[in-house]
Amino acid sequence: MAISHRTNRLKLIGTPAVEQLQNGRYQLTVNCTTINRREDWYSSNKARIFPDFGSLESAEMSIDGLAPRTGEAYTDMRLVSVQSLTQGDQYIVTLVYQTLGASFVQVKDDTVALGTNGLRTVNRVSIAKAGTDIPTDDKDIGVDYIDHQIDAETAVRCFLSSYEIDDTDSYREFTRNYIQAGTLSVSESNESEGVVKVTTTFLVTEGTTVGPVIARSTGEFAGLKTISVTTLQDSAGQSIVHGDSNTVHKYNRMVDFTYPGLLSIGGDKIKARDTTFLYNFNLEPPVQAKIESRVSVIFQTSADIVPGDFTFNDGDGAASGLWNPTEWASTYMSGISWNYSPFSETKGLRGYRISTTISGVDERDLGVGNNTFSHLGVGIFTNKSASFLEKETNTSPGSLKAAINGVSDLRGLQTIVNGKRIFASTPYRMEISGGPIDPVGEKFTLDVDLRPAFSDVDGNTYYKKTIITSTIPAQ
Repeated sequence: MAISHRTNRLKLIGTPAVEQLQNGRYQLTVNCTTINRREDWYSSNKARIFPDFGSLESAEMSIDGLAPRTGEAYTDMRLVSVQSLTQGDQYIVTLVYQTLGASFVQVKDDTVALGTNGLRTVNRVSIAKAGTDIPTDDKDIGVDYIDHQIDAETAVRCFLSSYEIDDTDSYREFTRNYIQAGTLSVSESNESEGVVKVTTTFLVTEGTTVGPVIARSTGEFAGLKTISVTTLQDSAGQSIVHGDSNTVHKYNRMVDFTYPGLLSIGGDKIKARDTTFLYNFNLEPPVQAKIESRVSVIFQTSADIVPGDFTFNDGDGAASGLWNPTEWASTYMSGISWNYSPFSETKGLRGYRISTTISGVDERDLGVGNNTFSHLGVGIFTNKSASFLEKETNTSPGSLKAAINGVSDLRGLQTIVNGKRIFASTPYRMEISGGPIDPVGEKFTLDVDLRPAFSDVDGNTYYKKTIITSTIPAQ
């Protein structure tokens, strides 16, 4: 024999499902079938099969009501959901009930989360039957609080930040959110050059911040004083300046670099009736190009550029120094030209360095002669014969030099020095010197820029230093 539920119109299908909820509450799901599946869904019959929301599970329906059987009824079990569907030949009605009393009970234990800077937030949801009054001491935002405790920890005071009331015909749900006193929020914004501006808002009292303070303001949250503090940090969350300076950002970009022109000594041989030797100053002009460089951005309290900036280590090794040549290459030649005209010429070549490699020049020593040559009071050679030639080089940085010293041929027809025919059987000298080293493959600091960046709330000035370094690639 089928068992009815609250009315003869609803016949139980199987056994109702019971779920035990937290804090002594239960949920009961009842599946029933109806007598006339073809007409029970009609509007005229809905009152026979759909009880009112919030009505007790033990209450008889107003039409054809039935009292609960002994031991069947649950205390304060009220209807929260009802729906119907067709399953095969049956028209099924599903009724869901929950324990809903006249006082608020938490649906479950508090939901606890750790927000910014470990600040605790507490979400507390309570429920009661429809129309239950909200406690007056639980809805004054910014004033009411709980001392929240997890297990055996020291209680944390949390202030009411918001609440929400959800009313239905079955229940009233009361949701409260609490926030621990301390940091309410941290809003971050990425500024230029790796700087992060951090604004921290504290509730009631100002806490600890990181970085120079550039702004401070007060406000109100939920009736309580708030203090907003704006500081500057790097991307790692450190102060933009610590230990007097801090590298906050590094990136690569292309910069203009001028490769010095190249000055060298070279020789040509022209063979007609006799061999003519032409010795020249060879020039390869300076070239400007874009090279990849590392830009390092530093903030500091000092207004100084120091020597250590020129040997700065950008993370890939230290620079050897500042690329800032203070001298350029020069040429020198002396001797006696055609018609026995002595000459001594020096020229500076801005933007040039020298190569100490002498190309196309062969040293010759054909025996003892009567030719002697000295340069700036220093003896170069003595007792040399016509057509004598020697090469001279110095490869020490700061003392770079290359030269050829020689004696022209016997007739004065076969020795040409940078366009000058050298008089027969007389000494001559060609020399290049000075200028910077070859920068290719060396790491240099290319530029250091220092300028005021900002001031903190106490009036202290901070400076931004930008250092550009590069290992110079081949042309």
